[in-house]
Amino acid sequence: MEPGRFRHRVKILTFTTSRDPSGQPVESWTSGNPVQAEVKGISGREQLSGGAETAQATIRVWMRFRSELNASSRLEVLSGPYKGQVLNIIGPPVANATATRLEILCKTGAEK
Repeated sequence: MEPGRFRHRVKILTFTTSRDPSGQPVESWTSGNPVQAEVKGISGREQLSGGAETAQATIRVWMRFRSELNASSRLEVLSGPYKGQVLNIIGPPVANATATRLEILCKTGAEK
């Protein structure tokens, strides 16, 4: 691996459902420990929808292989130009040939 490539920090957010004391289901996002990653913007677009302008960006994230990451997870960016943003994963994470790294395509911004 190239030194310095994974210079950003992200947290993996996993959707969980639990029960409160009265027995009602409570849905929440739980976060794991921060991991090193490379976060790069690929493309962006703006459009008018219902008279309001919306913007959306596609972002590629590379990180070391993590078995707990799946398409229903989210990523919270902790450093770099996308700091503070929560990224929605748009497809299953793709491992490289040696299963040492994952490529994850994400979207940020307004959804339709």
